[in-house]
Amino acid sequence: MNDSRIVKRYNAYYRGWCLAFGEHSADYDEERDISWLFGEDRAGLILSSRLRKQAHHELLGHHDEIPQLALSDDSLVLNHYKHPLQDDVDMRNILRLKEFLMRGEEIHMFLCSHLFYPSHTRILTFASRKPLVIMYKEMQPLKLLIK
Repeated sequence: MNDSRIVKRYNAYYRGWCLAFGEHSADYDEERDISWLFGEDRAGLILSSRLRKQAHHELLGHHDEIPQLALSDDSLVLNHYKHPLQDDVDMRNILRLKEFLMRGEEIHMFLCSHLFYPSHTRILTFASRKPLVIMYKEMQPLKLLIK
């Protein structure tokens, strides 16, 4: 089954600003490429530094074409960069993320932080509520493909 939808993307007005992610459960390990966070109305990814740089370039930068994120049972594809998922933790959580994203609600993507994680950690956040307009400006949307 393939499904697609448009996700609204936001960038902070000032570099380094971001909302707190809020209460959540997590599969967090700083040694992993992806740590998974799930809250009531949001899901988040903490990415390794290598993967974070790729995501910033592919998903959070300005592009001539709409950027695309594809989620499958075994990988994340950020535009043209394919990142294979590592193990059962990733496989279980990608299913949970896909389920959250396909609920039918409008989805918003922006960066958050949380005091539980190392300083300067940013969480790639997908939420059913848009972020505060005094902190974030809307950018070109993101195309989300779920396979």
